[in-house]
Amino acid sequence: MRSEVAEMGERVKRGRIGLKDMLTLVDVTLEDQLWGSERLFPYEVFQGLHELMARTVHGTRIERSRPKGNSQPFHIFEIHTEEGDTLGYLNMIFLRKPIPCYYLVYVEVLASFRGRGLGNKILKAFKEFVENKGAVGLLDNIIPTDEPTWDIYMKLGWKDIKELIGENLVNGERRYMVFIPAPMESLDLKGRLIKLLFKVKKKRPIIDMHDNEAMVKRTISEFRSVYETLEHLFDIELSTGTSTPFMCFMFTKFVTKVLGFRRGITTLLGYTGGESLEQISLSKQIKSLPIQSYSLWSSKEGQADLWGEEKVIRNLPEELKREPTLYIENLSFYRRPYLSSWFREKKGRGPLNLKIADLLDLGFDPTRLREFRHEGVEYIFERSTPLFLSSIEKRMSFLPKIARHASGIRFQHATVQINPPLAMLQDKGNIYILRRKLEGIHFEEALDQLRTSTHLKEMNRAGRIDQAMILTVKEIKKELMKRFGSGFHEEIEDLTFFIPWNLDSNMPRVTVDTAGIFLDTLWIA
Repeated sequence: MRSEVAEMGERVKRGRIGLKDMLTLVDVTLEDQLWGSERLFPYEVFQGLHELMARTVHGTRIERSRPKGNSQPFHIFEIHTEEGDTLGYLNMIFLRKPIPCYYLVYVEVLASFRGRGLGNKILKAFKEFVENKGAVGLLDNIIPTDEPTWDIYMKLGWKDIKELIGENLVNGERRYMVFIPAPMESLDLKGRLIKLLFKVKKKRPIIDMHDNEAMVKRTISEFRSVYETLEHLFDIELSTGTSTPFMCFMFTKFVTKVLGFRRGITTLLGYTGGESLEQISLSKQIKSLPIQSYSLWSSKEGQADLWGEEKVIRNLPEELKREPTLYIENLSFYRRPYLSSWFREKKGRGPLNLKIADLLDLGFDPTRLREFRHEGVEYIFERSTPLFLSSIEKRMSFLPKIARHASGIRFQHATVQINPPLAMLQDKGNIYILRRKLEGIHFEEALDQLRTSTHLKEMNRAGRIDQAMILTVKEIKKELMKRFGSGFHEEIEDLTFFIPWNLDSNMPRVTVDTAGIFLDTLWIA
């Protein structure tokens, strides 16, 4: 892929595409691709880019904008380049009582520019701002204490609020931190800080709603910019009606990112759909491109990497071990309910000529999961990317701990089983995870089927099956948080739950008795 990215760099120069537009494009389409043992990110392949980024960072300045009513309720700090591009921002709201306070809602730096001091720069500006205003700073810090960003807050004078008001007065999982300007440190603030926390918690839903709306608007704007940049980069191919695998790969990655974002915003607190992804309109020519979901490019010569259970790997077909990508990408799609119903509507149209229009129609990438039957056992291959390898391995080590703890425990009558990776293969910039195929479907898909499928909606309304599933998953997460603590918060939130399901009839497998409706088993992967 180096040569393709290098060529893209030449096109960027010829097309006079701005630095931010180019980096945003790379972050959206290629950020999960890495090269070789040096673990280079894509934008590091562009010649001279590091020097350009360093000069850009050196010339940045902080600019502030005030709230503008409901349309923009935040005080905002933005990191601007000399050209006027925004590389980072900080949202905050002002609370006058019980003590003047600026609550830091969100701070972010453009992914490509992280680790270059911009986060420290904007947080330092926030500190100086609240000092000048004679107010305290408050934030809900979700950053683990072992990450470098945590040290930034410590060096700037932030403290865990428990140090000031006591351990027992802070309820819930949030880790509030407070900054007290030097002239206020001698004051007895405990009582007012306690009242401030209660006020923030009360206002939290409306704060989150405004934050979500701002994030959606900003992300949609970025997606539109990326799409326009892609059209500019591949204008030669588009004008001649041709395409290359790399071009299809870039547009496919873009579309799958947009679809993932579309699924995510439906769960955001208070989001009403004021900003719509319909603002991003793909041309008919782009929609007709064949999808290219997996990488065809390898960072090194030689055999693919395989690891996992020794017996499983030993028994895999030799052809699969020699050419994992070629072998796996020719397996049948996993016929989950979403996909089965779509194929029925399309009257059995073959799966091997999917276009980008089909991804938009489906709402997800059906090629990511493949069915694999070997020696009488049914498996699923899931495709991922090298960037997520460390989190996958972290989850692999966490799952056995869950199994040991949950053994003998019932959650809303359900027992818990794990479905860990049996083997992993790395080839041509792709990661393939092998697991046993379950008689179940993903928790979110189960809820969606119960609420939208014609033959299930009435049954769900009468039996509240979705609520039984939600309560079970919540109880499991609560128990895991209680057992393993906040140190495993990220791992617990990233767990995937599978619900017992009859895939042939598209029906949930549940137990019904006089006490209600229950799941007998639930799997965690």
